[in-house]
Amino acid sequence: MSLEPLRNEIDKVDKELVKLLERRFELVKEIGDYKKLHNLPVLDLAREQQVLQKKKKQLTNKDLWPHFEKLFQHIMNISKELEK
Repeated sequence: MSLEPLRNEIDKVDKELVKLLERRFELVKEIGDYKKLHNLPVLDLAREQQVLQKKKKQLTNKDLWPHFEKLFQHIMNISKELEK
């Protein structure tokens, strides 16, 4: 068995991830503009917890949750930077 087909599949998934993350960050910037306009704080801990709980429920393989939690924490940290 060759690694090449698996690597090609990862490349395809990564291409989709880049598009999705780019769209997510564009939306985050819009949210940041809204928050500035309405004098709302960037940090919303309750919302962050809701997002994490929703993602945990969506996950099929719950054993992966610690990795997903770290990933989404990082994505949310980047999002807060973009909102500022």
